[in-house]
Amino acid sequence: MKSINKFLFVVIISLLSVNNLKAENKVAYLDIDHVLMNTIAGKSLINTLKKEEELKIDKFKINDENFKKEEQMIIAKKKLISKEEVNKEMRELQIKFQKYKKEKAKEIEDLKIKRNNNIVNFLNLINPIIEKYMAENSIYILMDKKNVFIANKNFDITNKLIELIDNQIKTVEIK
Repeated sequence: MKSINKFLFVVIISLLSVNNLKAENKVAYLDIDHVLMNTIAGKSLINTLKKEEELKIDKFKINDENFKKEEQMIIAKKKLISKEEVNKEMRELQIKFQKYKKEKAKEIEDLKIKRNNNIVNFLNLINPIIEKYMAENSIYILMDKKNVFIANKNFDITNKLIELIDNQIKTVEIK
């Protein structure tokens, strides 16, 4: 009976140690935001989207200023025209402004959707490169750095993937 217990103990210990050896270097992590911001294609994508957003914001600022000027002009005419005429012009301005606000909100939402879709397209484009790297390096689990509490820096593959992506993808088509 003692020999059977010893045998089972040795078998269990050896199985546990074999599992520990197999689990080594099978997990890695990367900073996907860093990949997006530091690859050639990612930088190009982000810069193009930012420029487009800045143009829209400038357009919105000009339109906002125009509405303020129009309101000030109506207020300035207050002493020259009747109260009913002032109220009528203010209502028309409010209607125009409400319509503009809806259009502005829609354009902002469209920009967000466009940004998200293009980032997802970029991630789908780099996904095969990451999967190939994982297969070549026997990595079974890849985690985003944001979801890692603490880990050895040797398991961070961000810079290696940036190199691989830069070698294979130079530009991303913006849709």
